[in-house]
Amino acid sequence: MKTNAFLISLYIPIMAFAVSEGDLRLRNASAAQTDPSSSERKMDKLPTASDQTENEADRNITQQIRQAVVKDDSLSTGAQNVTIVTIDGKVTLRGTVKSASDKQKIADKAHAVSGVKGVDNQIAVKQ
Repeated sequence: MKTNAFLISLYIPIMAFAVSEGDLRLRNASAAQTDPSSSERKMDKLPTASDQTENEADRNITQQIRQAVVKDDSLSTGAQNVTIVTIDGKVTLRGTVKSASDKQKIADKAHAVSGVKGVDNQIAVKQ
């Protein structure tokens, strides 16, 4: 009888923990499904700097855009540090800038580079 009572006393906290862990996982999964920014990011799979190709043409495009951005003293430090990724001539811009003007200037610089087939401007403007 004492053994059964002892086992039950161990069983109850373990089951309570397991149930609470399962509930937490369900809540986290539910939150991820309802958070559009989280789910959209996973679905869109936006390129990151590590996705930059080793293709010389793509590297040159990225380099030319970076040089143009860094050379522009009117851009904030944050704007000068946006992520620029080129894959098969398509440029993706990511990061956060202080103004819509900064966002547009960077996009314009990307469009002006020879060999650019398109620009996906994912830069966010800090509110």
